[in-house]
Amino acid sequence: MRVTPTPAPLRATDRTGPLGRLARLALATVAALSLASIVDQGGVVGFRNPSVLTEPSVWFLDAVMLVAFVYLVGQLAAAQWGRAAARRWQFGAVIGLGIALAVAALMGWAFFGAVWGFPLADLVWAFDVLMLSETMVAVLLAIALGTPGCEIGVWPELIARARGKRFAPSVGPACIVGLHLLDSWEARHRWRTRPDEEPAHPVEANVDEARAVAPQETLRPTQPRIGRQ
Repeated sequence: MRVTPTPAPLRATDRTGPLGRLARLALATVAALSLASIVDQGGVVGFRNPSVLTEPSVWFLDAVMLVAFVYLVGQLAAAQWGRAAARRWQFGAVIGLGIALAVAALMGWAFFGAVWGFPLADLVWAFDVLMLSETMVAVLLAIALGTPGCEIGVWPELIARARGKRFAPSVGPACIVGLHLLDSWEARHRWRTRPDEEPAHPVEANVDEARAVAPQETLRPTQPRIGRQ
C-alpha cells in the first residue's frame, strides 16, 4: 500500500506567520479608511444625499458588508449551536435585514416623499459603520491571537476559549479576500524551511488504492505424503 500525502485544512495549532499578519494589518487599514470616508463626509446627513446612489464604491462597500454580515452570522451560529443551525440563522438574518430595509423605504416614501433618505439611508449608513467597525476589531484581534483564515473566525475562537474547548480555524471559501490561501501557503513554506519539525498537514493512506490491493492468501500447512510401503 502506497502512502501519499494529502493536503489538509489548517489545524488549531497553526498560527499565522508574519506575512499573514501583515496582510491583516493592510486589511484593517482599508477598513479604517473606508470607515473614515463615510463618517467624515457629512456623516449620516451627507449619506442621505441621493448622489450617493450614483457612486459605485458605495454599492461595492454595501455588497461586501452584506456578505461579511451573512458569514458573521453563520460563524456565530455555528459556534453556539453547531453547523446545522448556521444555514437557518443566515437565512433568517438575510430575511430580517431585507424586511428592515423595505420598511425603512416605505416609511421614507410615505412620510417624506422619497425612498432614499431618512430612515433608509440612515439604516444603510449605520449598517456599514457597524460592519466596518466589527471588521477592524476582528482583524486586530486576529493579528494579536494569530487566528488563521478569515478574520471573522476570531469570534468563534474567543467563544471556544471561553468554554475551554479546542478551536477549529475557519478556512472556508467564504473568506472574501483569500486570507486562508495565504495562511495555507505560509504554513507549508514554514515547514519546508524547517524539515526537522513535523509537517503541518497529516499524511494519510490512499484508501482507494488500498482497497484495490488483493488480500494476501493464508498459507496452509501441507500434509506430508505417506508413500506406499
